Amino acid sequence: MIADFYYYLFLALGLVVSYEDWSQRRVRNSWIVLGLTAGAAGLAFLLWNSILGHQGVRLGRLGETYMPWRYYSKLLIHMGLSFTAAYTMWRLAIWPAGDAKLYTLFAFLVALIDPNIPSYPLLLFMLLLVNIFVPAGLLFAAETVGHMLMRLRGLRGVAWGVWLKAKAEMLEVRCREAWPFRYQYGTMLVNLYALFYLAGTAGRYSHKLAWGPFGNVIFFLLMFVVWGKITMVLRDRRVGYAALASLVAAMSAGAYFGHWDILAIVLSALKMTFNFGVLLSVARLIFHWYIELESLRELAPESLQAGVVLSDETWRKLSVEKDLADKLGGRFSDGLTQDEVDAIKAWLAARSAAAKAPAPPTPPATDGAPIPSPEADPATFTFYHTIPFAVWIFLGSLYTVLRRGNLVSLLVPYFWQAWSLLSAGAARWLS
Repeated sequence: MIADFYYYLFLALGLVVSYEDWSQRRVRNSWIVLGLTAGAAGLAFLLWNSILGHQGVRLGRLGETYMPWRYYSKLLIHMGLSFTAAYTMWRLAIWPAGDAKLYTLFAFLVALIDPNIPSYPLLLFMLLLVNIFVPAGLLFAAETVGHMLMRLRGLRGVAWGVWLKAKAEMLEVRCREAWPFRYQYGTMLVNLYALFYLAGTAGRYSHKLAWGPFGNVIFFLLMFVVWGKITMVLRDRRVGYAALASLVAAMSAGAYFGHWDILAIVLSALKMTFNFGVLLSVARLIFHWYIELESLRELAPESLQAGVVLSDETWRKLSVEKDLADKLGGRFSDGLTQDEVDAIKAWLAARSAAAKAPAPPTPPATDGAPIPSPEADPATFTFYHTIPFAVWIFLGSLYTVLRRGNLVSLLVPYFWQAWSLLSAGAARWLS
């Protein structure tokens, strides 16, 4: 009975919040508070019922059937993991605060609806994330591929010789710029290899940590999400020296005491490093070069308002201004706060007034050095056109409740069928 009530509450909140987020681009706190309050009331009822049941007290139907004590410890573990995941997604600027709170609420309600889901309590938070992001990612990827295919017609008139020459020159310039940092990139490669060596060793010699191909994909995706945050650590030489020493020690100890198959682990780590490099390159090509450019929009400074997510380039330009650096807060997916909008507009007004004031006499140049001119005020800002994500959080949570499994397992057979058809079609076309 309680599970049915929370199931219908979950459906109602999911539909209402998804609609409001889609139409108004916001997740209202009132719905989150309502859901958490209702969930806490139900949890208090279950706890009171358990107390009566364990003491053998019956108050009508209360105390007849009750939850064991381990139910509450499992729920506490699940909510701790779910909150940590939501907070991490918010801190990494992947989700705005509203989406993070909605995910936490749905994780709570899902546990109340069905506490017997196979992955509960340790991995239910991850199962929810997989079922949320996989369908959204597939749709966005299909949309991106469709747009790219529609633009193939414009490639007929491209002068490929000129294009390739320009790309080669750009690659040469990038290599020159990266050459002074070659030791940092080498250190990052060593640290990355050590990380995958550790993961491969844990998976090979511990059945509990053996996650298989599906786990590797999730591991790669998580690393891609936090890649910008961990590169600074991976480039640290001290970390690199420690990782290299740890690698040598682990290989030696494993070969001598544990009779490890060192060659197999080394080859597996090399394969994982290479696969992650391919994934990172393709993902950067799609997300950073195409999707990010497609989501950019221009905005006049006077049209700035709270909630606007400025592009990385615009944010960098504003954050280096000494009059704005201490007024701009953290870089999150929530967008600008009202205080940040007011600070930017005040800064622009001050620059505009200074530009209209009579200019002081220009001092003579010394040693032939040019006098730097003040930077012109930006005519427009660029910002990201964001997509409402509450509906994906709701649909992923709903799939978890209904199917009690991960969406990837359902899609894998269809993926292999599609791959077989494409392979057969390519073979016939080449023959």
